[in-house]
Amino acid sequence: MRKFLVTSAILLGFAQVGWVADAVAQPTPDPLVFVPEIARVAAGEGSEAFEKGDIAGARTAFRRVLDLVPNNLLALVNLGMIEFRAGNQAEAEAMLRQAIAQRIETAPAWLTLGILYYENGRLDEAMAALTQATLYDSKNPRAHSFLGAVFADKGWYDGAEACMRKSVELDPANRDAHYNLAVLYMQRTPALPELAKRHYFRSLELGAPADPSLAKSIQAAPHP
Repeated sequence: MRKFLVTSAILLGFAQVGWVADAVAQPTPDPLVFVPEIARVAAGEGSEAFEKGDIAGARTAFRRVLDLVPNNLLALVNLGMIEFRAGNQAEAEAMLRQAIAQRIETAPAWLTLGILYYENGRLDEAMAALTQATLYDSKNPRAHSFLGAVFADKGWYDGAEACMRKSVELDPANRDAHYNLAVLYMQRTPALPELAKRHYFRSLELGAPADPSLAKSIQAAPHP
């Protein structure tokens, strides 16, 4: 079966840093998310370091947050993402699991954990984690896209197609989901080359790498 396109690096930003601002704005700040001013400064430094590709600096900054506020979700999730990006998968899994233990509905932790499992071929664990990610953040297109990739790898193509369509509905610029829909439409019996062509060329417009083999199969398929 053709390899599905999934780009985990796109995931790994610090969107959840917004939790701090949201928590501070509440009359009664969330104790798991709220951090004092000195720790907020460290979190900001960690985000800036990560954006510059300074993994070591980001790790140091978020470790400082965790030292100041033990079990803080912001620090745990971001450290999990940092270790995942650095290739330290055991450490990443431990941090993400610790975040989930603090609060089960921590969707970014479930999503990153699901991608970690998927990239290691642990499909059942990936499916469980990504199902949780879509449950707690149903409007996250990446969660649906990765869950669809897991379904496809397990041979559950109807479920994979539904997930990819949902991902495109939530984010029409999701190049991976467009490409994957093209693959899925060509695997149908009979194939749907017009739909596949539409999604394949849209994926190219959005920056996906060309796939001459897929393009050739779309061109060669009988068109109604």
